[in-house]
Amino acid sequence: MAPLASVSAKPEINRLVETAGYAAAALTILPIPGSEILGVMPLHVGMVIGIGHHHDRKLSRESATALLLQIGGTVGLSLVGSRVATTAAKFLLPGLGGLLAAPFMFASTLAIGAVADAFFRADGALSDEEMRAVYDDALNDAKTSFRPEKVRETEAMEHAARAAEPTSPASARLQKAKDLLDAGLIDQAEFDAVKRRILDEL
Repeated sequence: MAPLASVSAKPEINRLVETAGYAAAALTILPIPGSEILGVMPLHVGMVIGIGHHHDRKLSRESATALLLQIGGTVGLSLVGSRVATTAAKFLLPGLGGLLAAPFMFASTLAIGAVADAFFRADGALSDEEMRAVYDDALNDAKTSFRPEKVRETEAMEHAARAAEPTSPASARLQKAKDLLDAGLIDQAEFDAVKRRILDEL
């Protein structure tokens, strides 16, 4: 059995982050172009809220999103570029593009989880340099712990499908896409494509 990914001294956080990592990786292989763009942010937000909970911190979705944006900006993580590339790969290389992106999505999710864990352990007093160092170390470690077969396991695929599925009314889904656009996580062309898809379903 593969060892649990280690991003924290707390086993329950390691389990939470690894589950989120494989779910994020699974999003890249769902046959839905753009699923990782709309799906991975809620996964990451839920992961950060869960990590905060294990450190006795109560976070709202807004404060968890703000922390994610801070982490992404500090470590220079180009989530937008990677998600755009993954979406493009789904069009150009059906069935293969997601498999190529899955290890990156897994590793970056674990690295984000490691930074969030360190942030809460330091009571928010984590310098930009420390954030980058934690992220880089965790990213390298995560690359060696990735197991491709776990991406297709039921738990990962169910989490991914729930994150990607349109469970809210069209207006709420449009608002979510607008929030991602405003946060710089998707560009105007991606937003327009999401909007067209939602309107086509009405």
